[in-house]
Amino acid sequence: MGARDTDTAVAYQNKDIVSKVFGDQMKGKSLSLFGLRTDLKVVDVRPTNIPIVQARELRMDNLFELEDGSVGILDYESEYKKTNFTKYGRYIMDVIDRYLKEGKEPDIHMMVLYTADIEKSQTALTRTACSIQVEASYLAGVPSEEWLEEVRKSIDENAVTDEVLMHLVILPLTYRGEEKKQEAIKECVNLARRIPDKNQESFALAGILSFTDKVITDETRQYIKEVIGMTQVGKMLMDEGRQEAVRKTARNMLKRGDSPETIAEVLELPVETIKTWEKEIYAAV
Repeated sequence: MGARDTDTAVAYQNKDIVSKVFGDQMKGKSLSLFGLRTDLKVVDVRPTNIPIVQARELRMDNLFELEDGSVGILDYESEYKKTNFTKYGRYIMDVIDRYLKEGKEPDIHMMVLYTADIEKSQTALTRTACSIQVEASYLAGVPSEEWLEEVRKSIDENAVTDEVLMHLVILPLTYRGEEKKQEAIKECVNLARRIPDKNQESFALAGILSFTDKVITDETRQYIKEVIGMTQVGKMLMDEGRQEAVRKTARNMLKRGDSPETIAEVLELPVETIKTWEKEIYAAV
């Protein structure tokens, strides 16, 4: 695989892009679409990364601001582990810290969407010092084939509702086992490409990519890359891949000792941009 192919592959794994597209179009939609027992609607989307010193970055799947002023952390899991509560605790503490710095103290919901592989799980971990409570939704028992047929019919009739869109997004997670999930991912991506409304198409594609990133295989990822190449989401990912390649080149030149002025001239970028990246390198040291 050449450098260009590698950059593109990395770009197609860039959850920042697909999460932004999906999150932006979740605004105004209810969390009940995920099967959660709440009618609260999303009003805004926040960054999902948690930088941790001397450790790999943690990233929650979704972080929504809700209409009642509370905040919803939404993750999905394909297996149940009690150690997940440690991860959820870090999510919660990070969100608390963010909002305290903004002078805000919203209530926080920790919500988990479980794939069909999991039928039940522990929803609380309690210690004297703290308690972590999860609001869970289970996809086990969902009528996958009925949902699939409903999606096909709605697309054929150009009558795709928010509920149908969400069914399409999470359909791959309603199947048990890796093989069926991969088949469903491909089927759902192909169906999303047939949606006449381009905003709905982007929502569906971004949602499928976002919600299947923990279960998707390299072969399926490559298939999706080829299928969505000329869609709005695909173009955004390609653009991000090119931009990341330029950033990587600039950082390597800075580490080599080249001046920001020289790098700016070579890469045809503003000197201010190079100096910003230079600051980021020093900050990370």
